Amino acid sequence: MSKQLVKKFKWWWVWQDGMHERWLQEQARQGLHLHASDPLGIRMTFERGAPADMAYRWDFPGVKADPVYTQLFIDGGWERVVDVAGWRCWRKPVVDGKIPEIFTDVPSKVRKYQRNLVFLLVCGLPLLMVVVAPASRHALLAEPRVATVAGASLLMLAYAVGKLVQRVRQLRQGAAQ
Repeated sequence: MSKQLVKKFKWWWVWQDGMHERWLQEQARQGLHLHASDPLGIRMTFERGAPADMAYRWDFPGVKADPVYTQLFIDGGWERVVDVAGWRCWRKPVVDGKIPEIFTDVPSKVRKYQRNLVFLLVCGLPLLMVVVAPASRHALLAEPRVATVAGASLLMLAYAVGKLVQRVRQLRQGAAQ
């Protein structure tokens, strides 16, 4: 018998990982268990099965995760589901209504977002250099479509950086209260 696969599209941003985790948990309760994802993490493939209460958690160890990192999760009972652009999705059954967490302290949560922030800035640096450099700026202005794409990409990068910084501040302020 072949697996019955269901594809779903769900747009989300990295600072909305908690919202996405809850959505994945709800899919599992409906019998749809995350099986695969596109490289952006927005078009997901689910395997139809028995409904189950599963906690899903996203972590950002970076593009190359340390094998010790992976083993810690496995030893903790987590199952690695998908990898998406440096992010890893893990799942673990909910037992007695207690939803398992990867991070239980604020500094660990903050570091996850900071790692992603560094990744975004490093990836966005070439784009910034192209837009700022005088020779390439002249070429961009000569080709409006390229300039539009470059400008939109730079705006999205700035928006993402701002939202990640905001998320880090929220976590720190919540810890201070």
